[in-house]
Amino acid sequence: METEFIIRTLFKAYEKGNYVVGPSHLSKELDIPKSTAQKILIQLSELGYGFYVERKGFIFSEKGLREGKRILRRHRLLECLLEDLGMDKSEICEEASKIDLAFGSGLERLIEEKYGKKERCPCGKPIPSL
Repeated sequence: METEFIIRTLFKAYEKGNYVVGPSHLSKELDIPKSTAQKILIQLSELGYGFYVERKGFIFSEKGLREGKRILRRHRLLECLLEDLGMDKSEICEEASKIDLAFGSGLERLIEEKYGKKERCPCGKPIPSL
């Protein structure tokens, strides 16, 4: 599973006020075994994205928070592009989730230039600032 995908999932929980995310939450969100979720959280900790506290869960570090904001910003700005292209609002988030981690820095730069001043995505969620 791609690191950015995991960080995006964890950052969405963080945005909702879950500042400590345990293996049970990640297991449920990703439909993976709890033991696998725990290993992933430990790996993210080893990569410097946060700290894994036994029997508690994962807490973002500054590096992890920056990366989470960057990933979610990219996703929500892509949603703005999809809305401009005429996609139905009920499909935008799911479609953006399919492609937001796959497009390159050139397209990211163009999307940032066009939509970077927006404060909310079409779903009404705040677009993180960097």
